[in-house]
Amino acid sequence: MAKQVLITGATSGIGREAAFQMARQGASLILPARDLAKGNAVATEIAHATGGEAPWVIECDSSRPSSIRACAAAVREKVPRLDVLVNNAGIQQLRRKETPEGIEVVFATNVLGYHHLTSELLPLVRAAERGRVVTVASTYAGELDFDDLEFKRRPWDNIKSYKQSKQANRLWTWALARRLAGTNVTANAMSPGFVDTGLYRDMKGPRRLFMTMMAKLFGRTVAQGADTVTWLALSPEVEGKSNVFWVDRKETPCQFRGQKDEERMWAVCEEYLARSAGSVAA
Repeated sequence: MAKQVLITGATSGIGREAAFQMARQGASLILPARDLAKGNAVATEIAHATGGEAPWVIECDSSRPSSIRACAAAVREKVPRLDVLVNNAGIQQLRRKETPEGIEVVFATNVLGYHHLTSELLPLVRAAERGRVVTVASTYAGELDFDDLEFKRRPWDNIKSYKQSKQANRLWTWALARRLAGTNVTANAMSPGFVDTGLYRDMKGPRRLFMTMMAKLFGRTVAQGADTVTWLALSPEVEGKSNVFWVDRKETPCQFRGQKDEERMWAVCEEYLARSAGSVAA
């Protein structure tokens, strides 16, 4: 039976490449996409490249609670299980922006989007014989400020906002893994390494020049970056392994551990989720 995999952020970069890799290994894919035209184009390319069925593309804006809820409801209606949920969608913004709900958009997408979609779809992952949640984090992480997660008081810094979101991803994953301990579902985080995916295309001046030079000197291919994502999603080698940070298919120590901070991160996400649910009820 083909593995049923849902991967976010599959219209470009690492997510797109991972979707191709998984399709080549026979996975049945669901691709949430903010831009349906781009999502359908990727799905068509995957079908042509593999000779298999095109992935199911469903509209979803990972920064918007209402969009996540609608997407998850449609998935729950159509499929009985998810073998793998890959939280991959991520953005970086040159200037501070807010969603229509008033949440800073990098934090909303890169952190709250992971938590919300996982919360909505976890029953389907539990319905799989051996479910997996894979979080695409980064070694480029840090400077998380619990007291100013949305840069309402700090001067906006697009690098710091991205880095703190990736630290948050790891803390959140360990909190999730703790909640899944002893169940049939595992939760792991990984880093794809430094891949030139276009994430820095909106930078200007010295920073853009620096990142471009770094990409040329030390950058990895998108295929290399996506390899561990695909491996964590489908490989029997990691069956039953949970609460691990992976780099190049190797278990790697994570400096962002500690139950206090992990639980604080989880509580923050739950607070935002409850707030969004309350706004719907109102």
